Amino acid sequence: MKLPIPLRTRRWDDEIARLDPERDYEAIVYALANHVFPFEIIVAMEIAQLRTFTIPSISKLLHATGQYEHEGPKRLDDTKAILNEIHRPGLESRASREMVEHLNRIHGLYRISNDDFLYTLSTFVFDPILFIEKWGHRAMTEKEKDAFYFLYRRLGELMHIRDVPESRAAFFAWRQDYERRAQRYARENEAVARGLLVAVQGLLPPALVPYIEPAVVLLTGDDGFRAALGLREPDPGLARFLRALLAAYRRATRHVSLYEHRDFGETEIYSYYPTYPSGYDRLRLGPTKVIEILAKKGTAQAVAGE
Repeated sequence: MKLPIPLRTRRWDDEIARLDPERDYEAIVYALANHVFPFEIIVAMEIAQLRTFTIPSISKLLHATGQYEHEGPKRLDDTKAILNEIHRPGLESRASREMVEHLNRIHGLYRISNDDFLYTLSTFVFDPILFIEKWGHRAMTEKEKDAFYFLYRRLGELMHIRDVPESRAAFFAWRQDYERRAQRYARENEAVARGLLVAVQGLLPPALVPYIEPAVVLLTGDDGFRAALGLREPDPGLARFLRALLAAYRRATRHVSLYEHRDFGETEIYSYYPTYPSGYDRLRLGPTKVIEILAKKGTAQAVAGE
C-alpha cells in the first residue's frame, strides 16, 4: 500500500556515499538540493544574497544601480534563473558555458574587485553548509561540504575569479578574515537588503510578511550579519515561537521527505517566476538597463563586422 506521506529513506544518502566529491560534485549537490535538503538550500541561497550586502563595496554598487530597490522581484527571478541555467545542464556543457559568459559580460560592465567576487562565491559554498548545520534534519557530511566547495571553485574558474583558496578550510578562513576587514554597517547595505526583503514579502501570503525580518535574523544567528544590514532583533516571544516551529520542522523532516521521489527543481515552487509569466529568454536575463547596453554593443559589433 502506498503511504500518503512520503517517508525519508537512505536512498539519496547511499547514492552520495558512492560518489567522489572532487569528481562528482555536481551529482552530489544535485541530490542535496533536489532531494535531501531542498528547502534548506533554497532558503540558504537567499540568505547568501543578503550576506553579500554586508560588504559596503558590494552594496554601494548594487544601490547605485537601484536593482533591488526598484526591480527586486525581477532581480530575484533573474538570480534564480541564471543559476538554474548554469547548473542544470552541467558546468561543462555548452549551454552552461554560454550562460556563464553571459554573466561575465554583465559583470564586465562594473568595476568589481576580485575580493568581492571571491566573497560572493564563498556565500554559495558556506551559507548552505552553515544553515543546514543549524536547521537541517541531519548534519552534512564532509563529502557533501567538499562537493559544494569543488562545485563553486569550478564555477569561480569559469568566471575568471582569481586566487580561489585551494581547500575548503582555507576558503572559510579567507572568508572570516575578509569579514573582519570589510563587513560593517552602511546605509546602502540596509537599503539594498530591505529591497530584497520587500521582494520576498511580495511572494508570500500577507499574514507571513511581519515574520520575514525576524525569521532572517533568527535563521542566521549572526550578530555581525544582522548589525551590518541594520536589521532588528526579533521580539523574544516571537523568537521562541519561530524556534519552536523550526525545531518541529527539523524533527518532522528526519522522517518525512516531500521530494524523496520527485525533483524539487521541477516543482511549481521552484519553477515559479512571477516576473516572467510566459517564460524567459535565457540570454536576456539580468538588469534591464544592462541587457539593453549589451544588446546595443552586440548590434554595434555585428555592424562593424559586416
